[in-house]
Amino acid sequence: MGLPQCVRDAKKIDFGVPISGYLCCAEFQPPCVIGVVFSETRGRFTDGKTIRTSLVERVYELRGYQLCETHNGSRYVVCHWWYENGAAPEVNMIH
Repeated sequence: MGLPQCVRDAKKIDFGVPISGYLCCAEFQPPCVIGVVFSETRGRFTDGKTIRTSLVERVYELRGYQLCETHNGSRYVVCHWWYENGAAPEVNMIH
């Protein structure tokens, strides 16, 4: 499976911190984020797999992207949110 363009674009950026994976179609469902993962570095998930993160402890913006840090120490780059595909806006989204 090839990487989506949004993931290829995000991977070009040096975030200055270790990245565990890149999420597409991400949706915040407290206390986790669900999304389609790509380039996951720990070898747990194949590209295109839908995952649910562990407890999200911090969401912040860096270099124009939102990063989600989890209780288990993972850090995911959100390449785009689910609602950006034309779906209804997410009312529980962290700002």
